[in-house]
Amino acid sequence: MATTVLGFRLGHDDLGRQFTAVVTQSGRLHSNHGVYGAAGATRAPHGPFGENPVHGRVAELRELWAKKQGTGYQRLLIAPVSVRLPLNEPPAPKQFVREAPAPEVIEEFVGAVPATQSSSGLEDAIHDFYTTVGLPARPRNFGDVNHFRAARETTLSPRTAACLRALTRKAAITSPARTTVGYRITADTVRLHVGHQGQDLDHKAVVQLQAALTAWLYLNPPGH
Repeated sequence: MATTVLGFRLGHDDLGRQFTAVVTQSGRLHSNHGVYGAAGATRAPHGPFGENPVHGRVAELRELWAKKQGTGYQRLLIAPVSVRLPLNEPPAPKQFVREAPAPEVIEEFVGAVPATQSSSGLEDAIHDFYTTVGLPARPRNFGDVNHFRAARETTLSPRTAACLRALTRKAAITSPARTTVGYRITADTVRLHVGHQGQDLDHKAVVQLQAALTAWLYLNPPGH
């Protein structure tokens, strides 16, 4: 068996350090820190969880991509890419468990990247990954200025348009802090949580929730 993965490696020249992150098709996120030229330390993976584990881990990968570049990891050692690895992943556990680090995933990923790799963007690599593993993929021009302008010129309310701008910037829309029951929405996932427990909604559930909330707002207008 083989496993399709999505990942990248960034370097920090001032520190002489590198960071690698890989998401697998089972919904596991592996990461590795180390100095240039060394194997580095691989952390325990963030395992598959929720109804859409792959989308959730890809959202984390997006956040890591932005966060690491913002802290000085500017050198592109391995551009975002989706590749096939000769690895057998264990099945997703039925409940949350802390899995052991899997440095072989990082090693295989680094070895599988073509030496003459083209510098594709993160969103293109995500699109290729989703397409390969058979998941719905966002159009390649989702973040394009013209695509966004066309969406903005529809009948979106100002508040909805502002949320759309936030999501296209890879930002998350979250419920107010210190609330026991809340939500977290990214470009890929809608997650509801109660305390520290949460669950991702699939597309059908999001559509049903939106319809119910729209109906409620219709019945309860401002000042009602």
